[in-house]
Amino acid sequence: MSPKIKHISIFLSVLMVIMSCREPFEPESIEFLDALVIESVITNELKNQEVRLTRTYKLEDNEPLVENNAEVTVHDSNNNIYAFTQNQEGIYVSDVEFQAEEDLIYQLFITTQNGKTYQSSEVTLTPISEISNLYAELTTKDNGEQGISIFVDSDNTSGEANYFKYDYEETYKVIAPNHFDFDIELTNLTQDANGIEYDIVVTEREQEERVCYSTERSVGIIQTTTNELNNNYVSRFEVNFIPINDSKILERYSILVNQYIQSLEAYTYYNTIDELGSLNNILSQTQPGYVLGNIQPSSESSEKVIGYFEAATISSERIYFNFTDFDIPQPDYFYECDLLTLDYNDNSARDGDINERNALYRLITINNYKLASGIDNSGTIYDIVNPECGDCTSISSNIRPDFWED
Repeated sequence: MSPKIKHISIFLSVLMVIMSCREPFEPESIEFLDALVIESVITNELKNQEVRLTRTYKLEDNEPLVENNAEVTVHDSNNNIYAFTQNQEGIYVSDVEFQAEEDLIYQLFITTQNGKTYQSSEVTLTPISEISNLYAELTTKDNGEQGISIFVDSDNTSGEANYFKYDYEETYKVIAPNHFDFDIELTNLTQDANGIEYDIVVTEREQEERVCYSTERSVGIIQTTTNELNNNYVSRFEVNFIPINDSKILERYSILVNQYIQSLEAYTYYNTIDELGSLNNILSQTQPGYVLGNIQPSSESSEKVIGYFEAATISSERIYFNFTDFDIPQPDYFYECDLLTLDYNDNSARDGDINERNALYRLITINNYKLASGIDNSGTIYDIVNPECGDCTSISSNIRPDFWED
């Protein structure tokens, strides 16, 4: 569930108190309204479509509760019924690939594990509009902050698309700055009153731990409209801004931008959610208490349901860049990387220094520190570093994405 929808669920919980009292309040202590949250956009892309079911959650909770074991289907006007199955992430995925088609009507049906049923209004596929250009430029915000802006253009001068919604997926390369091809293992551990004894074995690393790739999805609502423009053209619309000191652009960076064409009703719904996303607006007594979507309980019930079901056309583009493509300094790594040099033969603190043998044991076994360079000629002095700097898999994935281009 997006942060904007979370804010709406919080708003529903606090509205009645705010309307009757201007005194400060504690949101955690207010009676909580439990509501089903439904998010789904089926597109004209042939794929396994998704429906996300969660529930509203309290301010003190870290993440939404997944609505488990529901029965989810999408019906079309050709009498096709597409069943969805919950995956490990709590998202319901269609059992077969399908795509929304022009001139067909679609409707979402849900039955929760407690037997409650819900259905959406009938929706049809929106007009097609392609992304005509996706590009990155060095820009400066009004407050003086410099960064890389990701802009999108979409030419729909001959079409009927007026309402646009975007999301993106950014992938960036992570290279551990203090990676070393070998690591150390501690064996034959013994401990007595005189301290810790163990042997050190130097081993070659068995997996890729130097180069990794991280992927993050956008959050929030990104929308624009051409409805009030003389021409039906999206020009230089910023979908993302990356500060020049962001470690994501330390190495190679890629972004995939998805453009969805919305109906007026869907655009209005999400635009309202976006406006209510500001805490100041949520606490305003002039705001409505409930944003009505197009999904309702099947029975005559006053139960509140949050969410919207759409059939939208999609256009996607991906670009890559390096920080060297712009006149900016190289950003710092994600973490501080301070090498520690420890002597295995130093097993006493009586010299006013730490017991380096004990420290080496603790950092390797408990904190997972990594060997960061070769061993000195004595074979007892080791340079080690925190895992985030010596092993990229501690913060990222060593699986290279299929789409990646260097």
